[in-house]
Formats: sequence, structure tokens, C-alpha cells
Amino acid sequence: MKYKAVVFDMDGVLIDSEPLHKQIEQEMLKELGVNLPHEEHIKFAGVGKEMWTILKEQYGYNRDISEEELHVEKRKRYLGQLTSRPIKPIEGVVELVKIAKKAGLKLAVASSSSTENINIVTKAIGIFTDMDIIVSGDDMPRTKPYPDIFIKTAELLKLHTNECLVIEDSSNGVKAAKMAGMYCVAFRNPNSGNQNLSLADKIVNNIQEIPELLA
Repeated sequence: MKYKAVVFDMDGVLIDSEPLHKQIEQEMLKELGVNLPHEEHIKFAGVGKEMWTILKEQYGYNRDISEEELHVEKRKRYLGQLTSRPIKPIEGVVELVKIAKKAGLKLAVASSSSTENINIVTKAIGIFTDMDIIVSGDDMPRTKPYPDIFIKTAELLKLHTNECLVIEDSSNGVKAAKMAGMYCVAFRNPNSGNQNLSLADKIVNNIQEIPELLA
């Protein structure tokens, strides 16, 4: 078998949560007096808390509010919304997890989201116990597009990065995966915006196309 592990991003790959992230971020930005155009906003997909640092430098909003405070507030609002509605997996992803598990592959989630959010989502869609490890934005000083999270994931799996296949839906996630030396499958999720996925090794329009790549 070509790969020894499958690594999943969460937002936009396990669940279709990017629209909720963007909605909450836009609400918070408006409260700060910032009008961030949609085409600029989608560039931050998969980035995590570093988004607030970049935007603060770019727009110079209230200097009394720290990036960490904004990150914590965003997380609180997101968690409240996430747990108040049914959590549905993206079509085909649970089946993919089961196929990979049956094939003897190691499984991981590597996401800029918090550990708490990842645990809630993976338990809700029934794949928490299938995962060998979970690496979150909580664990990493630098998030995507830096490769740190994927390098750490490979270390914890006790594998070389080139033995891992990662599934991403954002430009930043693809960049991080390729910089880490992983084979990257980009899932073109229309709800993740018009992402530049050209650096990916393979681009798919639905998750059901991926199992054949594991053979």
C-alpha cells in the first residue's frame, strides 16, 4: 500500500462548517468597524487565530483588544452555534474513515480548530474512536499555511511525512501539507469559497473519489 496514514482537516472536510466560521467572523469584524470583502475573507480559510493578528495589522482596529481575546471570543461563539444544531458529516467522509481503518491505515485529524471543537465533531459524526491522534490549533504556535501541524502529526504517528495522505479544502491547508512533504488531496468544497487548490497532488469534487487513491 502506498500510504500508511490518512490525515483529515476538519472544517470543510469532515463537516461543512466554513460558512458558520465566516458568519461569526463577519459579525465580529463589523463590531470592530471592519468591512472585510468576501474575496479577501476566504483567503483566511484554515488559518485559525493568526487571522486576527494579520487583520489587526492591516486594518488597525481597537488596539485595546488582543488577538488572543478575539480568538477566544470567536471560539466561544462558534462552539455555541455548533452545539445548538445537528452536526452532519460531509457526504462520504464517514465511509472513507471506515474504509481506511479496515485497510489498516493510521488515521488523524490535523485542524486549526480547538481540541474541544474537534472532539465534539468527531464524536457527533461517529469517528472519534477511529482516530489514532488529533492535533489541533491549541497544540501549535503557528497554524496553516505553516507546515508545523502536519509535521507534528507525522511525528506522533511515527511516520515520515511522505507516508501520509492529507485531505484539505483550503489553499492554506494545501500549502501547509505540501510544505510538510505530504501527498495532498484537495476537496473542492463550494462552501469553502473559491480556493486556489492548484498546489495539491489531486483535486476531487467529492469525497467518494478518494478511496481508490488508497489502493
